[in-house]
Amino acid sequence: MRKDVFQDCLVLYPEEVWNEELDELRQRLNKWNANHQLIFRQFVSDVEIITMDGNGRILIPKRYLQITGIQSDVRFIGVDNKIEIWAKERAEKLFMEPEAFGAALEEIMKEERRTTNNELK
Repeated sequence: MRKDVFQDCLVLYPEEVWNEELDELRQRLNKWNANHQLIFRQFVSDVEIITMDGNGRILIPKRYLQITGIQSDVRFIGVDNKIEIWAKERAEKLFMEPEAFGAALEEIMKEERRTTNNELK
């Protein structure tokens, strides 16, 4: 688990997904570049390994609760291959109105998809 880089939420990764993300970051960084070392250090220093207790619950560290504004109610949002954990109040402000969402999704989905040879699919 770590705080999201861009948003005030927590991101819970399955171990395999986390390892893939870490490998991708390592491949993009130059270990002989001081700024890259700083970025990697900061990225991994904010990580907590989370395990479930015997009742299937997880304990979110207090520092994460404070920096994300989580006080009581939370919202879990499955995003691709990870789970975001939000303060309920903040999560409710994330979403578009239904009409705007529908229009935006329609616009994205009707864009022409092209192959690597620039041919229409």
